Amino acid sequence: MMQWIDGVLSKGDKVEFFYDEYRCPVYVKDVVAIIRTLIDKWLSEGKKMQLLLNVGGPDRVSRVQMAEAVAQIRGYDSSLIKPVSASSVDRGVKSPADISMDITKLVQKLNICPTPFKDGVKLTLAAEANTFKAVTRIENVYSVTFLTTDICIWNS
Repeated sequence: MMQWIDGVLSKGDKVEFFYDEYRCPVYVKDVVAIIRTLIDKWLSEGKKMQLLLNVGGPDRVSRVQMAEAVAQIRGYDSSLIKPVSASSVDRGVKSPADISMDITKLVQKLNICPTPFKDGVKLTLAAEANTFKAVTRIENVYSVTFLTTDICIWNS
């Protein structure tokens, strides 16, 4: 998502973003750290584990706020960001207005501190810039990105 926002704002075209849909984007390296922590915990305790955790970032943000963060970090003109209601666009499916997550249990159980949204955006865009500079001949470049997800892990 951040890469797409960066791409459209870099062209200088005015783009619509929803101001009334909320997410808790999580930095992908945080997801990796969470999975590693869960695996380590599972292996070190050597017993059955059943745990349901919301995995999200610490910040609840709208798509407008996501675009504003990218514009601020990259120095783009924020007037290119046109806030619109999600209900103004027919996407063919209904999408929940708020899929933000309470990550209190995740933070407490695993003793982690997820990366704040704006810091994650900076890291993502920097990693992407470095990746494309260093690897120009590879057709499919996989870079750090954000995602929002639930993780359910158990063993039996």
